[in-house]
Amino acid sequence: MMTNDLPFEIITIILMMLPTDSLVRFQCVCKAWRDLIRDSTFINQHLELRKSKGKGYLLSVLMDYDPDRTFSLLCDKTFEEALEIHIPFQSAEMSLIVIGSCNGLLCLSDTQRYGTALYLCNPYIRRYRIINHPITGVGESSDPKNDSIVLGFGYYDKTDDYKIVRVVASDDEHDDDLDLSSKHCKTAEHTKVDVYSSIANSWKNVVLESFPWSLFDVRSELVVCDSIHWKAFYRDTNEDVLAILTFHLGNETFGHIGLPNYEEDGEDLMEFVGLYKGKLSLFLFHQVDPQHPWQDHFCYLWVMMEYGVESSWTKTLNITVDPGIVRPLVFTRYDEIIFADSEQDLVVCHFDSNTAKIIRLAERGYLNFTSYMDSLVLLEG
Repeated sequence: MMTNDLPFEIITIILMMLPTDSLVRFQCVCKAWRDLIRDSTFINQHLELRKSKGKGYLLSVLMDYDPDRTFSLLCDKTFEEALEIHIPFQSAEMSLIVIGSCNGLLCLSDTQRYGTALYLCNPYIRRYRIINHPITGVGESSDPKNDSIVLGFGYYDKTDDYKIVRVVASDDEHDDDLDLSSKHCKTAEHTKVDVYSSIANSWKNVVLESFPWSLFDVRSELVVCDSIHWKAFYRDTNEDVLAILTFHLGNETFGHIGLPNYEEDGEDLMEFVGLYKGKLSLFLFHQVDPQHPWQDHFCYLWVMMEYGVESSWTKTLNITVDPGIVRPLVFTRYDEIIFADSEQDLVVCHFDSNTAKIIRLAERGYLNFTSYMDSLVLLEG
């Protein structure tokens, strides 16, 4: 039977079940197939079907500068390397950092022009969009070299819109080396917030009446209940209080969530905000100094059971991690956390079973991870 004999509705169902790379090739079959595969409704339905099948990846990015580097896709269940992907626009002069990943779409920035050289890229189908945006209007005499820049990336499903949030605060000092794990933004009197919309393919300024926060995280992709989250200080009347800053992708307003009272868990704890079983979570750990490996290795997981209700923070797990955590990297969808330990190994710790194992990767160095799923997003334009 020829495909001409099949109702187009049946052809649509068959195509919907095919992998992403096959659909990219099948655009060449005929105009009707190409138009269908590029249709936004088909793209979103194909994505949801991919999600329901549960196959996902971790994107491993070597942060050490290398003009020939590739990004590696690891199976997020076995951590075996599945594929190497190339960023189609990357040049020898670039040093790219991943701001976030959502539905197969990466938000990237060049560390040499952090926050101004920005890209949306679906590396699986080799489609990208350049969205460079200069920094203007931050303070009366602000020098862009002295600005602190924080980025966030997220998807607002009610309007099918991918958004980038850029917070720029004029700063008194400038660090030549960008700290890729955190950056304490010394928020001055003037702060400028711009939001990019993939639907409008343009930026707009968010008018602020005040901005009483100072951010720790240089970037975030953590979206819960339509809001991006960063770790920050809330500047109260008499003191700075550690909190979680939120930005709602729909109404484009800021707010914050207070942290639980974890004083009894110990002193000198570090905080890592993530997603556990679909809920906003806080992982507390003692950052181990390799020169002092006898330090406390106890870790704690707090979960916000009802989003936005600070009284619902609940300590759900106490675990011991040996030989200790130097740098947490990512929460996985299998209720795990990946971190670098004091022996420079990568370790995955499963919260529910309190088990840990070392991940053996061919690539060594300063790695960063983000969740990833192949998709057709950005194929339509």
